[in-house]
Amino acid sequence: MTSQKYFEEAWKNRKLVGGALKAAHVRPDYHLYEDLLQEGVILYAEMLCKLDGQKTRTEIDKLSFKKLLWHIIDTLRREQRVCERNTTIDKAYDLGEAAAWDNLVALKNEAKKLSQLEQVILFEHLLEKKTITQLVEECGVPRITLKRLKKQLLGKLRAVMEQ
Repeated sequence: MTSQKYFEEAWKNRKLVGGALKAAHVRPDYHLYEDLLQEGVILYAEMLCKLDGQKTRTEIDKLSFKKLLWHIIDTLRREQRVCERNTTIDKAYDLGEAAAWDNLVALKNEAKKLSQLEQVILFEHLLEKKTITQLVEECGVPRITLKRLKKQLLGKLRAVMEQ
């Protein structure tokens, strides 16, 4: 367990955490900045506790900076995956309107015309909420290709809905 002494030391040297955030290109106006800063201070305190007496303070700071940077990048990647997972088909069309049935019929007809990959994106990603990463693993298609096809598919669906 990390003692209060290490938390106080970490808080006094929170510029190290701020530097790691800056190195990861996280700006202070980012909505998770404060959370990342607090997590960073806690992680830094744990590193101080773990390595106290084993290494010099300079070495501890260097190792902590690297660990903080990797932790921040990992957290940002997780956040990106969550945002990707929450991409909803609502951006393509809105079935809650009065013309929902006409839209549904038009979409059903359009779905028959789609390529195999476009159908996978429509049904598995947009409707079943599978991530692009999962589809990359399942289909063996590059991520950038799936993202490009998704963008094109959403454009097609918008065009069908506007008719």
